[in-house]
Amino acid sequence: MDVTEENVTVKEALEKVAELEYSQNHLRDLNAKMRRWLDVADDDMSGLRSENADLRNQVKQLEKIISAAEQSEAESCVSPLAHDLDLEKRNEEKIQRLEEECITMKEQNKKLTAELNSLQQEREQDKIYLSNFKDAVQSLEEDMKEAQLALHDRDEVVNQKNMELNYLEATVEELSNFTKELKLMNQELRQQLENKQNEALFLAAHDPTTEKEGSPCPHLSFAEEIRLLASTATEATSMSHSKHQTQGEDEEEQLKLQSLTMHLQGKRCAGLLRTGVIKAGLFLLSIIIITLIAFVASWISATNSDLFTINTLWKVARLILQPYCSVHYGALPPI
Repeated sequence: MDVTEENVTVKEALEKVAELEYSQNHLRDLNAKMRRWLDVADDDMSGLRSENADLRNQVKQLEKIISAAEQSEAESCVSPLAHDLDLEKRNEEKIQRLEEECITMKEQNKKLTAELNSLQQEREQDKIYLSNFKDAVQSLEEDMKEAQLALHDRDEVVNQKNMELNYLEATVEELSNFTKELKLMNQELRQQLENKQNEALFLAAHDPTTEKEGSPCPHLSFAEEIRLLASTATEATSMSHSKHQTQGEDEEEQLKLQSLTMHLQGKRCAGLLRTGVIKAGLFLLSIIIITLIAFVASWISATNSDLFTINTLWKVARLILQPYCSVHYGALPPI
């Protein structure tokens, strides 16, 4: 979700940049038009100034003409009065017309100066807007660089987490294979133990010395084995002294006793071997499960997920180890 939001923000930033570029081009066109208008206004102003100068020269010339005419009229009263009046009227009309033209030119000059001032203000505002636009573009470029760096960092974090997940999956597969091998080894050892127990029961069932005493228990402790050996030894000695049998019978009894002791020792060795193998397997299995729990806990703490907790992991570990940790004692150890 974060990657999609960042992509959306990047798209919005690109759209804003495009809009700003379009507005910048529009402002450039407006500035070019304003410059053209200013050039035209300057040309008009120069033309109006030249016209004003011409009009002033004409007025001065007319005033000179009028003064010369007045002087000529004063000096010579020969010209007719009607002609003088017509000339005065024409001159007055011309003067009025020129004055009106001067007034209109002044008004036009005022309007042009006001337009020039407004254009200069707009130009200054455009300059300020362009500077702000440049700052905004620079800030957007910096934000884009920061966003790209953040995306690169997130990609690196995602790749690292994927590598960790692959490593954890590989370790889980190795541990599962190792547990399967341990289970198969345990089954084989149990099968061997059952076979040996069946052989021992078969031998005990066909042994005449054990028929009198009854079949021994397949699960014997070390103390019971010692007591059984002592009882058989005492019974053998009492029988040898009481009956006073021949030397061949004594040798047969001794062979039977030796076979019984060897049988019991084999059973004891098988039991010790079974317990040792089971303890070693349980020890290795506990180490593997503890390492697996540690890996899973580290992965959960690294990814900040609330799916599992330490209590649930401990419960799972207890449920896994519970069938392997049941210990049964047949009898007390010897004192």
